[in-house]
Amino acid sequence: MLNKFFAKPIEVTVGEQSLKFSSLADFEFALAGRTSVPSKKITSMVKFSIDELRKEAKTIKEIEKQFVSMLSKSIEDPESINRALREMDAQIFSQDHGWRSIIAALHSGEEELNEFRRVALVKYMQYLSSRQEIIKYLYSEKKKHVKSSVSSNGEAGAEFKDTLMLENTVFEPLVEGNAAAEMEKMPKGENVTIRLKAGKKMDVLISKHPCKIISDESGCKFVDEAGRSYKLKIGKTVIGRDSKTDIMMDPNLRDVSRTHLVIEADDSNTLYLTDLSAHGTYIPRKYLESHTF
Repeated sequence: MLNKFFAKPIEVTVGEQSLKFSSLADFEFALAGRTSVPSKKITSMVKFSIDELRKEAKTIKEIEKQFVSMLSKSIEDPESINRALREMDAQIFSQDHGWRSIIAALHSGEEELNEFRRVALVKYMQYLSSRQEIIKYLYSEKKKHVKSSVSSNGEAGAEFKDTLMLENTVFEPLVEGNAAAEMEKMPKGENVTIRLKAGKKMDVLISKHPCKIISDESGCKFVDEAGRSYKLKIGKTVIGRDSKTDIMMDPNLRDVSRTHLVIEADDSNTLYLTDLSAHGTYIPRKYLESHTF
C-alpha cells in the first residue's frame, strides 16, 4: 500500500544526490512527474520516419513484455523483482528524467526496497505508455500524409502497406460508443481495489471486448466476451490469451495480451485488479477515483 510508513526513512542515492523517503507515497509522488515525455524527446520523435516509428513502437513493446513478466511474478514472489531487476540490462532504461540512474540506485539495498522497485517499474511503464501515445499520434498523422500521397499517385507503396500492418498490432484500439463515456483505462501496473456487494456487477473491457465481473453470495465470477463464466478463486487469477493463464480468452483476439489482467480476490468480495496489457483494461471511471498499489 502506498500509505505505508517506515520506522526510519528509506535512503536512495541517485547520482550525487541522496534522497530520503518516509513512505511509499512520498516515493510514488516523486516519480509521478517523470511519467511524461520531455519536450526534447518529443521534438526528436517528430522527425522520425514511419519506419523509425515502427521500430520504436516494437522496441517498447518488447521491453514491456519483460516488465509485465517481472510484475506478474512479483505478485506471488515479492523478492523476485530484486533479482530480475539486477539481471536486466540498465541500457534499456531511458536517460529521460534520470530513469536509468533511479533504477541503478535501486540495485543497492535488499528486500526492504522491493516495494520501491515495484513502484519504480510501474511508473516507468507509465512513462513508456506516454511515449507510445506520442508515437501513435505521429503515426496517425504520417499515415494521413501517406494516404494523401497515394490518392494523388493512384498506387500504394511498400511504406503505406507497412503502416496498415501495424494498425491492429502496435497501437491501442479505440473504445467506441457509450463505453467511451462511462469507462476509463486502468493505469498500467497499478493495483485498483474493487468492492462489489452481492448481487452487483461491473462491466470490464478487455481491450475492446466487453466482459463482466459479477458478485453473488458464493463469491465473484468473471464472464468473458463469449458469455463463458468462471468463478474467481481466493487468491490470484490471471486472464489473458496465453494457454497458461487461469482464464484463457479466445487466442484469435490478437489485441488481448498473453497476460492481460490479474485479479486477486479475498473472501469478502474485495478484488484487486492489475492491468499488465498492451491495449489496456477499461472499467467504470467511478472505481478509479481512488486506487492504491
